Amino acid sequence: MAAAPDLEKAEAPTADKNVDKQESSFVVDREFEQSVAGMIPQTDDPSSPALTWRVWLIGIFFCFVLTILNQLFYYRTNSFVITSYLAILLSYPMGVFLAKVVPAKEISLGPLGSFNTNPGPFSIKEHVLIGIWGSTGAAGVYGTDNLLVQRAFYNLDIGAAASILFLIGTSVLGFGISGVCRKFLIKPAHMVWPSILPQVALYGAFHFTQENKSGKKHLSSLQVFFIGACAMFVYHLIGPGWISPMLSQLPLLCWIAPNGTMSQYYGSTSAGVGIFSLTLDWSYITSSAMSVPYWSAVNLFVSYVFFQWLLVPLSFGNDWFSPVLGLVLNDSHMTNKDGKPIGAAQLVGDNHKIMLDVYEANKPLYITPYFAWSYFGSMAQFTASISHTVTFFGADIVKSFKASRQGHEEDDIHNQLMKAYPEVPDSWYYGCVISNVSPSFVTAIMTIVVCHVSGIGMAWWATLLSMAVSIIGTIPIAIVLASTGVSLWMALIAEFVYGLILPGDPVVMMAFKCLGVTVSSQCLTLLSDLKTGHYLKVPPRAIFTVQIVSQLLAVFICYYTQVMWFNNPEHLEWLKVNGKGIEGDGHNWGATNTNFESVYSGLIIGGLVVGLVLPPLLKAGSYITDKVPWHLVQAPILFQVGSPGAYQSAVLTSFLVSTFFQFFMYRYHRGWWTRYNYVLATALDVGVAIAVLLVNAALTSVELPNWFLNPDEDTLGPLLDTCHPPEDQSRWQLSFGDS
Repeated sequence: MAAAPDLEKAEAPTADKNVDKQESSFVVDREFEQSVAGMIPQTDDPSSPALTWRVWLIGIFFCFVLTILNQLFYYRTNSFVITSYLAILLSYPMGVFLAKVVPAKEISLGPLGSFNTNPGPFSIKEHVLIGIWGSTGAAGVYGTDNLLVQRAFYNLDIGAAASILFLIGTSVLGFGISGVCRKFLIKPAHMVWPSILPQVALYGAFHFTQENKSGKKHLSSLQVFFIGACAMFVYHLIGPGWISPMLSQLPLLCWIAPNGTMSQYYGSTSAGVGIFSLTLDWSYITSSAMSVPYWSAVNLFVSYVFFQWLLVPLSFGNDWFSPVLGLVLNDSHMTNKDGKPIGAAQLVGDNHKIMLDVYEANKPLYITPYFAWSYFGSMAQFTASISHTVTFFGADIVKSFKASRQGHEEDDIHNQLMKAYPEVPDSWYYGCVISNVSPSFVTAIMTIVVCHVSGIGMAWWATLLSMAVSIIGTIPIAIVLASTGVSLWMALIAEFVYGLILPGDPVVMMAFKCLGVTVSSQCLTLLSDLKTGHYLKVPPRAIFTVQIVSQLLAVFICYYTQVMWFNNPEHLEWLKVNGKGIEGDGHNWGATNTNFESVYSGLIIGGLVVGLVLPPLLKAGSYITDKVPWHLVQAPILFQVGSPGAYQSAVLTSFLVSTFFQFFMYRYHRGWWTRYNYVLATALDVGVAIAVLLVNAALTSVELPNWFLNPDEDTLGPLLDTCHPPEDQSRWQLSFGDS
């Protein structure tokens, strides 16, 4: 293990050169910011190796392995993901081994320079860069969903060259936006990025020893990590992951009132909204419950309770949206006017466009109450994030740009240390945009050939529009993620925009959505990696290089892995099953345009308006009274509704976990919290990930006997969560009908 942070060579000056933070609206929670600062190393050794041959060798290996495995596992009936934690864990002993056994020798590469076969001990910088390779491989390439649906549902194959160019184009556009955002999202200390803190703590546990000033004996962070990971691994196997699956879904309301019709509706975690339900499955809770600030967890809990536990049951019980049909609460499919499930196969013709006569015969189309409120939340989040950014952060963003142009940037300890490394030139970031805007603007190379000539048929202006929507939405979304730790998504707003302008073409809509989603997600990914590097003093140019190369490599791996599966006719049905979700979204908005001609129009318009006006109202509240912490009431998070069709058992449990760790332990046991909270959060995630991998790789064929925590089908009921709705209620059958 490397020396402790306080013993490393180049310690930054401690003179007070910081930009004045007192007047900055970037400050959301100063106390939390200072607590996080206590766990981030404030020293650095610029001579430690970074982008070495070890990074390329180990990183490419894990990028290949994770990309291939996750692409294949995605096509399973019960899909699962191998996270980048596998790369982070295994790369450490691999790097240490290479550092010990490979002799030091200088090898010349001619005009490209030279490299040393053993640049020194395996460093935290190398470890972080390998982790980026792994995270790219674990994430996959979103655009492959489009290729899947086009082939499986619309019989559209655009060919290898067009497919690869489409995937490349949709995968790197977000890098340009990140270059604009880094000045006010990476360098300011107030932008804490809570979501990356567990991973930062894990890297620190491997490479740093903690200074013990109190003289008391403490377990090291690495010891806590291994204890936590092993304990969770064992628990998940004997608990909800294998032997006791009932622990995943504990619908308390169904059990408290087993004979109550409404309790079975509202308490179900699968077809209902899981009121008062619990889960003892960490894979549903995740480390996010231990990473976000407590006020952020409170905002989320209030939002979930208001929408899922109040508005969805009210709209269901009073038939607000479907007075005749009475659809189920929680499902992601659509039905026609007679309550029969309807899918793309019935609506879309051979030309990949909506058949208007079929649509007219089936309209109006209905979605479940949960799905309807999720659209409201997505619309409100989009406008609320923009309004929130302008209202609370607008002045500071302008100041940051002005200060950057004048050479006066924030100069805290981390920025001082990072001055040892050359910054990524703006031209590198903007080059990512320019190289892709060109084909987007004239539909040349990547859009005319790929999206028009190949059969997708998306016009040049639609590509530019999707990029514009992404840019407008991504910067506010990034600010919300950086300050609160909560991720927002562009998917539904992208569907809405295109469905509003040109309905009737689900294939083009999915391409439009793909651009919107990937531009945003790639930007957030790069910014997260840059902030991780900022905390752990990794050269920005090395991070940028690894991000670009790993993303391009992942494109080729994902595509040819998918082709391999498509070439086997037996796998086509598996692919169709996995693609139902994205196919459903495609014809919801792109094909049918039910937005302004149905009972849901009020929700859509209302969401856009409410999201726009709420942040200024909250800001006005701060001028009326200072007794309410208005700055902690985050409007974009208050519209977080959740995912329709998913199990709804983690709402209460996640909040209870946050209350224990992020309130009680943070408030009353700050020393323990600073030392162990984030590394324990990571350990629990890792333990679950390893257990899930073992179960899916080796134990799925093992039949376990039924017992109390592994009940038979009669006990599980038709909803598979031990809730038993009345048999004569046909409204429940829609969740399980053919679509």
